Amino acid sequence: MSYFQLKLEAWMEDVNREDGFTLRLFEKITDTMFFLIKCAGIPFVLYLLIEISRW
Repeated sequence: MSYFQLKLEAWMEDVNREDGFTLRLFEKITDTMFFLIKCAGIPFVLYLLIEISRW
């Protein structure tokens, strides 16, 4: 149990740091999600606009 507690305390310290690994990981995840949404979403919206203009 003390091993788990030490790991949890180390993680909590990492979260509270301004340049911690956890925050950099979440930043990378959200940047990747934004990039995927942007790359897939813009062509899809353009396709929808073209299809709507054909009506």
